[in-house]
Amino acid sequence: MAVTIAIGAAILIPFFNQMYENPPPVTQIRIERPAAQEQEAPAEAGTSSIAILQGAAIQGSPDYDPDPAQVPINNKVVWENQDTVPHTATSGTGPSDPNSAQLFDTSIINGGEKSAAIELKGVSEGQTISYHCTIHPYMTGEITVAAAGQEGQTAGGGNQTGATGGAAGGPTINILEGAAIQGSPDYDPEDLTAKKGDEVTVVNQDTVPHTATSGTGSSDPNSAKSFDTSIINGGESATISLAQVEPGQYDYYCMIHPYMNGKITVG
Repeated sequence: MAVTIAIGAAILIPFFNQMYENPPPVTQIRIERPAAQEQEAPAEAGTSSIAILQGAAIQGSPDYDPDPAQVPINNKVVWENQDTVPHTATSGTGPSDPNSAQLFDTSIINGGEKSAAIELKGVSEGQTISYHCTIHPYMTGEITVAAAGQEGQTAGGGNQTGATGGAAGGPTINILEGAAIQGSPDYDPEDLTAKKGDEVTVVNQDTVPHTATSGTGSSDPNSAKSFDTSIINGGESATISLAQVEPGQYDYYCMIHPYMNGKITVG
């Protein structure tokens, strides 16, 4: 061992000064850090958004939301596919409509993606435009062209709002928390008495979306003919107009949870 150290020292010492003045290059280790995740750009001003709801491919399920949608005359429209399968938004009442895709066509929108912004060219204020999905033709929606700066949604006489309370003095139906669990209390009251011309406020006290849709279920040929709130998100409310509803008893249900049902008696 001593001999080895002595030989090494004899070799190293004569070159020590030279090594000190010119040290060997140091290897640099470069750590590549992942780029910061890009944040999704906010919606462009002057653009209206319509969602294609999850499960929309199942016939009879809620599909486009809002429906009808009110789009200001100068706005562009973007459809966001929240479903897991491809869809389209194509002007016209269906594939057999000779004017299908004449006004607009998003082409295929894959699940989780958005369409390009569609400009509604040559439309006029107050015009109603029907559209459909070319892949699932039973999916249909409407756009109503509104005055510039006015945007909202209506469905079967219902207006959805962010309010959580009912209209002062008006009839109210509460969708109870936990209503989505089959067998749990759902609509309160289950049998509401109202008058023709009333506006009924439907308050969703649950944490998941619901509807109040006239009829006994999605297979009822008269489903949504008398009234339909469209989707009411958790903590929000909608109104049902009974202005055009004749006196009588009307069953209703939730389109998302068909085992939820109630009744409105119009006097």
